[in-house]
Amino acid sequence: MRRAGTGKARGGEPTLTASDWAEAALQLIAEKGLSALTVSTLAARLGVTKGSFYWHFQGRAELLAAALTRWEQGATTEAMKGLDAVADDRRRLELMLEAASQPPRSRSLYAALAEAAEDPVVRRTLNRVATARIGYLEKCYTQLGFSPAQARSHAVFAYAAYRGLLQLAHEAPAALPTDWSSYPEVIRKALVPERARRMRRA
Repeated sequence: MRRAGTGKARGGEPTLTASDWAEAALQLIAEKGLSALTVSTLAARLGVTKGSFYWHFQGRAELLAAALTRWEQGATTEAMKGLDAVADDRRRLELMLEAASQPPRSRSLYAALAEAAEDPVVRRTLNRVATARIGYLEKCYTQLGFSPAQARSHAVFAYAAYRGLLQLAHEAPAALPTDWSSYPEVIRKALVPERARRMRRA
């Protein structure tokens, strides 16, 4: 039976919150894929019994929904809130695009979820995240002076490049650079068009 609040430690087990379980689920998915996510595997990883899990969740489906919600909020709402604090329009766009060079777990997690897109819950989450990210990119390009149609085209192309890089990290990681120091400059040249930069200087 699911109960609200934090589970009580029993028999020396660590006390875990629902957020702890959701974060651990994301870590497991990033490392081993969605198919590896089971209550037994996660409980063993966390060093607790399955009873601790059922304090917070009714089953695996509810845990997956919580984990995906946690990831979605971090990938959209929280990330975009941080970007909105950047005053310079061009720099905001650059930071959004540079996210593809984020820590390995973020890249692995996205690739693992994309690989599991046949799951309807995962597919809907990926769709919402993609829609939100493309919409934010579109806004960034609009703020740089592009027409609505141009901004949309640039946003879709930029997100396709971003997603392709994440997929490449999963399928052929050896093809990726070990030194990402030149990545921001490549991004600026490829995805922040010269026309936009000239318009900002005008």
